[in-house]
Amino acid sequence: MAYAAYREHPGVLRTAHAAMNKTSPFYVLDVTVCCADALRVRRSIAGCADAGVVRCEPLLHACSTQESDAPCVRLMIRLPITSYADVLHRLIECVPSGEIGRLVSWREHLARCGLRHGH
Repeated sequence: MAYAAYREHPGVLRTAHAAMNKTSPFYVLDVTVCCADALRVRRSIAGCADAGVVRCEPLLHACSTQESDAPCVRLMIRLPITSYADVLHRLIECVPSGEIGRLVSWREHLARCGLRHGH
């Protein structure tokens, strides 16, 4: 199975793509994979220029994919927009299935984490 459509997690507000802060040099991509695949993803993403996993959240609620009932984690990957295609390519190459989520600005990511002004 290829990557599935992303499911919004409770507590995450949806925003329009056009509302992204275009001046931010970095964005954050949410990706959900099985726990067993998280290390492989982190190592692969580390090879991308200026990209890296900034947060890894174990998903304690039922988050099984169609293929497996294995526990999952949500990885938040920080990247410059110029590395977006490289990050996606590495994800798909190193892990056969998962969920690719929204791409949000760095400022919006910080606001989701409770840091309203990016400090």
